Amino acid sequence: MSGSVDRSARPSFEGIAHDDEKEEIKSDEDDSEGDKKAKKGSFKKRAISAGNNFRHSLTRKSKKKSGNLVSIEDVRDVQELETVERFRRCLLDGGLLPERHDDYHMMLRFLKARKFDIEKAKHMWSEMLRWRNEFGVDNIEEFNYTELNEVKKYYPQFYHGVDKEGRPVYVELIGKVNSNKLVKVTTIDRYVKYHVKEFERSFQMRFPACSIAAKRHIDSSTTILDVQGVGLKNFSKDARELIMRLQKIDNDNYPETLCRLYIINAGQGFKMLWGTIKSFLDPQTASKIHVLGSKYQNKLLDIIDASELPDFLGGKCRCEENGGCSKSDKGPWKDPIIIERVLNGEANYGRQILAISSTDGKAACYTKLCHSAAKSPAHASTSGATPVVEENIPTLDDACNSPRATSMASTSGAFSLRNIPMTLGVLRTKIVSCLTVFIMSLFMVIRSVPNRVSERFSTQSVACDHYCGGFPKDLEFKEYTENGTLQYVSRRLHELEEKVHVLEAKPSQLPREKEELLNAAVRRVDALEAELISTKKALYETLKRQDELLVYIERQNSTKFRKKRFCF
Repeated sequence: MSGSVDRSARPSFEGIAHDDEKEEIKSDEDDSEGDKKAKKGSFKKRAISAGNNFRHSLTRKSKKKSGNLVSIEDVRDVQELETVERFRRCLLDGGLLPERHDDYHMMLRFLKARKFDIEKAKHMWSEMLRWRNEFGVDNIEEFNYTELNEVKKYYPQFYHGVDKEGRPVYVELIGKVNSNKLVKVTTIDRYVKYHVKEFERSFQMRFPACSIAAKRHIDSSTTILDVQGVGLKNFSKDARELIMRLQKIDNDNYPETLCRLYIINAGQGFKMLWGTIKSFLDPQTASKIHVLGSKYQNKLLDIIDASELPDFLGGKCRCEENGGCSKSDKGPWKDPIIIERVLNGEANYGRQILAISSTDGKAACYTKLCHSAAKSPAHASTSGATPVVEENIPTLDDACNSPRATSMASTSGAFSLRNIPMTLGVLRTKIVSCLTVFIMSLFMVIRSVPNRVSERFSTQSVACDHYCGGFPKDLEFKEYTENGTLQYVSRRLHELEEKVHVLEAKPSQLPREKEELLNAAVRRVDALEAELISTKKALYETLKRQDELLVYIERQNSTKFRKKRFCF
């Protein structure tokens, strides 16, 4: 019985133990689920914290990069902004605006060259694009000018330093040009290619480097021409052809790149000639050119620091470590740090654009451009690659409160007129209304002029009839104007048309016969100069021989005198 009791009791004990095991397993499962949830929550927290840390590191990195960025001041006129914007839309509509040329200052230079006439500037722009395609300007860096050192011996030219406003200084020693030897070491075509390559290098490296160093936009240079010793020998036929080709390329494709020009060591004849030429030039162009004599040093030191000016031009720089100033190519474009910043594109997106109203000179809008991954404008860097940056957020200062201003493009050439405050729109409306009133008033005055003139002449005719009874009454104002003034005007117009036809019939270029006569005259002058030099040498030898003869005669006379005394 006990055995049965034991048998009956054992299953019940085992059932209790089995239930305990189930509860333990269930509790273990609950614990494991809690651990999983806790682990999952901790992993999520760690992921969030890691994301925050990464975001903060990027923010610190971007702040660090923006702190090292050079701020470049870019002052723009409001009216010029409007004109450039219209010119830009015109070029876009005509498919004449490649991405690398979409630059505000480049378009502004072409507009200035054509007095802000959009149609003429558009034609000039299209001709520039055609010339660049035909000349191969985009691949000009591949051109290797191996004879440069020999060329500079016979045509001294170099960049050296910057002026007090940060512009590069270009120097040419025209009086030392030897055109006959120059054409022996190079050809005109190769020199023109070198000239274009230097212009492109200025836009790619020199101007951006000067902009970063001066912290203001630079796209023009200061030029010094030394004309000491210039004569007809410096302007042979090849030299004249070279000058004409270079001048055409510069004027047509690189306009408004000259800030000021100083012609030094100019003689009286050159000054008189300049006085005549100046009257035919545009006043704005003439104001850039300064003709100085031999006392030019103080004028140059007013615009160029003595440490940036070569010693032979009145400065203190010698560049002895580079073999002289003419070989040093001194300037910000030689600084490795600035070169790195230029290649990174800092000259384009590190700008503070200030729009100035041309009417009152007050600031209309102030815009600061930060990092931008957009396209870089033309001639931005030599690498041709877009600078890699981390932010693409243009920031606007409090001075420009318009909400539409945030849509401004990030390149230096895409400053939209939408950034201008609304007060300028009201001002423009007032100006338009005033101009409308003025035009209408002028129109009414012009319409009233014939009536007043007719009344005046009719009054005079009545007076003449009153005082002169024999005067014919059928002579009216209409006949007077038709028979008198209109005939005179028509005759005068006919004469002017004949003069215009005569001028058009004349050749635009100098005839070949006259050119040959001029060349023969130049050669004759050179021969006369050579004969004068040889004559001068012969006269010098004659005078020297005469002095020797006088000394010999005097010696002979003294010898005879001593012999007579000895005989006595």
